[in-house]
Amino acid sequence: MVGRSAATGSLLALLGSMVSIQIGAALAQRLFPLIGAPGTTALRVTLAALILLAVRRPSLKGLSGADLRALGAYGVSLGLMNLCFYLALRTIPLGVAVAVEFIGPLAVAAAAHRSRLDILWLALAAVGLALLAPVGLRALDPQGLLLALAAGVFWGLYILFGRAARARSRP
Repeated sequence: MVGRSAATGSLLALLGSMVSIQIGAALAQRLFPLIGAPGTTALRVTLAALILLAVRRPSLKGLSGADLRALGAYGVSLGLMNLCFYLALRTIPLGVAVAVEFIGPLAVAAAAHRSRLDILWLALAAVGLALLAPVGLRALDPQGLLLALAAGVFWGLYILFGRAARARSRP
């Protein structure tokens, strides 16, 4: 039963994260006229950092230069991912931006596949992504699409840099 409870908790955490990201993006879009995409990015990343500091204050004591660079790359990729995504939202719909951005983590997963079952799940995710794409994709702003794709690249880098930062933080 412990395994089932952990799986349920993991699923709920995943769903909560996805809902939080989408609600955050929808709310952030309303801030654009007031503070722009860069201001919204700075606000969102700062609030996230403050919440994390309130939950758990990490010690930087004993971190090497390489450790700090790994953490810096992780943070910069997060900021650039958000900035590109918010800039994309100025000219393309949220659903399209999310679908295009998802290509980044999908590419990371594809590069790390280990079995035929992994390939099957990746193929199903790619088909789902294609089904989400609007039929008239050419009618969308090319700059917005490129920014959403750049956000996907930074999302992929965020995953990779996160792995590297976590590996460096283990004793």
